[in-house]
Amino acid sequence: MTTIRNGAWVALRYVTALFFVGVIVQFFLVGYGLFDMKHGATIDQAKSLDAHRSVGFILSIPGALLLLALALLAWPAAKLLVRWIVLAVLAFVQFPLAAGGVNHWVVGMFHPVNALVLLGLSGHLARYAWKSSRDAEEVPAATVTA
Repeated sequence: MTTIRNGAWVALRYVTALFFVGVIVQFFLVGYGLFDMKHGATIDQAKSLDAHRSVGFILSIPGALLLLALALLAWPAAKLLVRWIVLAVLAFVQFPLAAGGVNHWVVGMFHPVNALVLLGLSGHLARYAWKSSRDAEEVPAATVTA
């Protein structure tokens, strides 16, 4: 079981870092998409936002499920496990916030706020994961008695 947990921890480290980079890329893509919109186009019709939508879908659905699965397999200390679960849930919620925001501005206004939270939390967790491996610490795990 230790081998699985260690492997999951290594994978979680890489996936969290890639997720963090993906969120940064999303900010650039939305900027490009909004400033490249054709005159008279609405946000839901703008083809210039397709890259933002595609990357966002990948981060939101498969990315959230992968983060959740790896965090549960790695099973870090309780405080860290909760943070990774919150990251996965917030990532999963990002897609419905965007979809609901097309017709309901009250829902949509939380989409960029949630993106900022995802940026900060994923950056924090990626930094922790890489720092802890660089310091040659063991995987922060809850104690298991056999």
